[in-house]
Amino acid sequence: MAAPTGWLEHGFALVHGEDGDGRREAVAAWKARHVDPEWADFSLTVCAEGCPWPEVLAALQEAAPLGAAARTVIVPAADSLFTRAKDLPPAVKAILEHPPQEVNLLLVAWTSLPAAPGKALGAKPWTDWAKAGRILKVGPVEHKDVPAFLEARARALGLRLGPGGIRLLQERLSNERVMGGRKRSEGAHPGILTRALEVLHLMADGGPVTEAMIDQATFRMAGERAFAWKNAWMRGDAAGALRALREALEDDPSGAPLQLLGQARGELTRVLDYLDAAARGIQGSALLEAVGFSPRQAFLLDALSATARRMQMDGARRALHRVNQAERDLKGLALGRSQATLLDLTLFLGRAWSG
Repeated sequence: MAAPTGWLEHGFALVHGEDGDGRREAVAAWKARHVDPEWADFSLTVCAEGCPWPEVLAALQEAAPLGAAARTVIVPAADSLFTRAKDLPPAVKAILEHPPQEVNLLLVAWTSLPAAPGKALGAKPWTDWAKAGRILKVGPVEHKDVPAFLEARARALGLRLGPGGIRLLQERLSNERVMGGRKRSEGAHPGILTRALEVLHLMADGGPVTEAMIDQATFRMAGERAFAWKNAWMRGDAAGALRALREALEDDPSGAPLQLLGQARGELTRVLDYLDAAARGIQGSALLEAVGFSPRQAFLLDALSATARRMQMDGARRALHRVNQAERDLKGLALGRSQATLLDLTLFLGRAWSG
């Protein structure tokens, strides 16, 4: 995915979303645009993952070395910085509203940040950033856009896929949410789509792609889609969740753990958003927007409401704390083995969700 030229031009910018490949490409392109390689050792500061706003502010206030055009600060895994707008420190808000010319800042969030009213991206200064084109989202490909995405990538690879192959891949590789006993497609992960096409390109070796090849290339993806782990523990299916966890770790031992944590964090955040909105008396379409549902997803509110009433604010916060602790463990900030941490977390989430 090529980052938009307009977004790249901004010295103060944000990239967010679950597409790891897209994030890496966007960060690399932005860095190439704003960081002089000859001065990178002196003018570029990469903050610690998940660092607080005071650390970011301190990095921004450091003077650029003599001869360098500007100091550049990159903040990876910045998800924790995007709390409610009223919690944004005044000094930080002032800089974000009026970015200085002599410094650059790139915030990188690993999840899709909500822009509903009351959320960080739903209030100033982030709404102004969105209007100015400073925010780039690299999330899943929308369900309706998956065929065009597959067709374009297949054409670039010289892959003879055909309409039937595109439909089959879309069916096999689309993510599904299970809630209230009903399924709804949420599009597909662009990285998974791309890698599946690359595998098929090798298998076809210049010939047409057959249904048997697609079956062979997507057997694991078809049986255990990206959200299989989350869907299993949300149903209280401990055995299914543990099986999905094992296969996810076998498929992608380095990337899967953080992706799984992102899924868990997203669901728990939705529960907390619901509890917060309900406590403030928000109803109807405003409630749907507050939890990130479209009007067509209104039928999912009943199941979400039941889960929220069962967990309550303290229970949801405890569960989110366990997810954050697991992330610290995976990143080497705490003692423990990642597999054991994820096994324990899987069982804990299943019990917490099902009550």
